[in-house]
Amino acid sequence: MAMKPGTYDVKAKGHGSSYMSMQVKLSEDKIENINVNASGETRGVADEVFNRLPKLIVDNQTLNVDAVSGATISSHGVIDGVAEAITEAGGDAEEWKKRAKPSKAHATKDEEYTTDVVVIGAGGAGLAAAARSIQHGRKVVVLEKFPQIGGNTTRAGGSMNEAEPEWQKKFKALAGEKEDLEKLAATPIEKIDPEYRSDFEALQKQIKEYVDSGANYLFDSKLLHEIQTYVGGKRTDLNGHEIHGTYALVKELVDNALDSVNWLKELGVKFDDSQVTMPVGALWRRGHKPVEPMGYAYIHVLGDWVKDHGATVLTETRAKHLLVDGDKVVGVVAEKSDGSKVTVHAKSVILTSGGFGANMKMVQKYNTYWKHIDSDMPTTNSPAITGDGIGLGKEVGADLVGMGFIQLMPVSDPKTGELFTGLQTPPENYIMVNKEGKRFVNEFAERDTLAKAAIANGGLFYLIADDKIKATAYNTTQESIDAQVKAGTLFRANTLADLAKQIGMKPEVLEDTIKKYNSYVDAGEDPEFGKSAFNLKCEAAPFYATPRKPAIHHTMGGLRIDTKARVINKDGAVIKGLYAAGEVAGGIHAGNRLGGNSLADIFTFGRIAANTAFAEKIINY
Repeated sequence: MAMKPGTYDVKAKGHGSSYMSMQVKLSEDKIENINVNASGETRGVADEVFNRLPKLIVDNQTLNVDAVSGATISSHGVIDGVAEAITEAGGDAEEWKKRAKPSKAHATKDEEYTTDVVVIGAGGAGLAAAARSIQHGRKVVVLEKFPQIGGNTTRAGGSMNEAEPEWQKKFKALAGEKEDLEKLAATPIEKIDPEYRSDFEALQKQIKEYVDSGANYLFDSKLLHEIQTYVGGKRTDLNGHEIHGTYALVKELVDNALDSVNWLKELGVKFDDSQVTMPVGALWRRGHKPVEPMGYAYIHVLGDWVKDHGATVLTETRAKHLLVDGDKVVGVVAEKSDGSKVTVHAKSVILTSGGFGANMKMVQKYNTYWKHIDSDMPTTNSPAITGDGIGLGKEVGADLVGMGFIQLMPVSDPKTGELFTGLQTPPENYIMVNKEGKRFVNEFAERDTLAKAAIANGGLFYLIADDKIKATAYNTTQESIDAQVKAGTLFRANTLADLAKQIGMKPEVLEDTIKKYNSYVDAGEDPEFGKSAFNLKCEAAPFYATPRKPAIHHTMGGLRIDTKARVINKDGAVIKGLYAAGEVAGGIHAGNRLGGNSLADIFTFGRIAANTAFAEKIINY
């Protein structure tokens, strides 16, 4: 079928809420050129798509091409965009999709490396470990099984928790925050586990001094961060087994998180000091947010830094087995996507491969917290997060901790599990309503509390926002909002009544819910659900409804480590030469992770792993 020659402008769905502009140049029978303008795409998630797919399509004159691993949505966005151009030109897009696939590359020769440090997994923890190791003058090889670096970090909102009281004092307290502090301080001491009690009593004194002073700034301290991390993670599973964060690990995290921020600044990450942020389920406003959007801000800087400073970064290279000499881990055997073998001999092996949130069989096998997890439940995770590092650790006798506790992200896209579709705003501006149009939970609560409430209300719910609340949304543009409204995945109306009709609610119910909520904002108190901090009312048209549903987000369990990020075996002894950082390690977040703590965790323990490996290299070599 001959096509009308020309250059066709089309839009293609990208990751999250983004839409990519594409220009496709066609002749009568050929795709001549594909130009993707990915400026609106989530940076770092699909970069390799735009490097690889257009060339593959043009070189082979077929749309029957495989999606790039880890970027399926963006890959299909490119393919569908080209198909749309072909159709617009009068061609048969379905015929192009049925053409022969490009031939696969032949296996290259096996490779062998000898280095000081090998890092398995090129997300935030891995790149932090690599960068810090290079700063110690060590040779580094980084293995990443997917075509591009970044892992789950590129999909994170970017807000990183650290208590920095002098900075936080610049911001006014929100209505309800002091009351929240007083409620925490009133916790009976017998409900606090013994190792945390002296710190809790010191925090009680800090809170009393702050409240008594009558000050109106945002209070914070390392002790508050510590106790909130502990209380926020203390949970009991379905079998009656209680878990809480290991005191020494939690303290290591909160005491060193600000150093991680300052270290990242030294490497080139720019933070927006004009705002303090709070992701869903963080419990407190202490998030440091980069200027660049989302987690790409970290990956962009760290990735460039380690490459510029001599690291060998091997993508599409999956670690298969650890090499062991006597009682010491001395390297790794990996496999490239073409089937060739890569052997890396190393003095130190650092596992930073993430959790297992994209491995449904593993999630269901270990889950002891949720009564049921559906096999088709979506995940917020990169497809790379399948528990590889946990398997590698088990091979050499590593102990596991907290594996049954799976975190569901309550405010995920109902179909894709993505976080940043629709209008994702700070929790102080959340208004969560069920399918009847009624609020059902304290929107400022922990993630598992929100997810349980959502499930009890049928799973699907809506985030309601007005035009002012919209302005506080993370990482979105008017263009993407308009495109989502057009696609029917985000709802917009000039009145609450019309919005309610669009999403199948009784108008009077939604109107009454918002009227009550606005009165609670005015009063600074929520008598229905006890929401503990408020900011904006919902009253300025147009109004929006974002459909949300829980999705698998984080796996708190993993390899047991000590405060030096050394992996511990089942006998309680250190496994020599093996270190772990990030979501592959357990023991910190216990039964529930606070929003914003993961980035603090990965960069702090990534650095610690590198520091320990360097210190032990001096002792052992």
